[in-house]
Amino acid sequence: MSKKINSIKKAIKDSPLQVVALALYLDVDDTTISKWNSNTAQPSLKRLDEVGEILEVDNVELIQSIPRHSTGLAQALQNEYKRLLKTGMSIKVQSPDDTGNIKEVNNPEFVRALQEFVENYKMKNSK
Repeated sequence: MSKKINSIKKAIKDSPLQVVALALYLDVDDTTISKWNSNTAQPSLKRLDEVGEILEVDNVELIQSIPRHSTGLAQALQNEYKRLLKTGMSIKVQSPDDTGNIKEVNNPEFVRALQEFVENYKMKNSK
C-alpha cells in the first residue's frame, strides 16, 4: 500500500469535473490521474498547482499532512556525513555514462552509507 501523500482523489470527488476532462486539460493520460488518486505516483508541484487552480481548491487541501516528531535526525546525519568525510571517502566518483563519456556522480558507497545510517537511526529512535 502506498503512503498517502496527496488528497487529489477527494478533491476530484468533491467537484463536478470528471477525471478524463481534467486529464485532457492537463494533457496527461487519465491513468496518470488515476496514479495520483491512488498515491502510486505524485504530481509535480506545478501540476499540483494546476489541479488546485482547475478544482478551485487551495493547494494545501491537495496535500496530505504527515505528522512527524523531532528526533535529531538532521543533526545526526550531518555528523555522520562529516565522519565519513574524515575517513577520506569521496563524495563524487568518475563513472561512464550511456555513451561512454566519463562524468562525475555521487559516490554510491557514500550514498549507501548515509541511507543505511538513516535507516538504523530511525529504527533506534522509533516510538
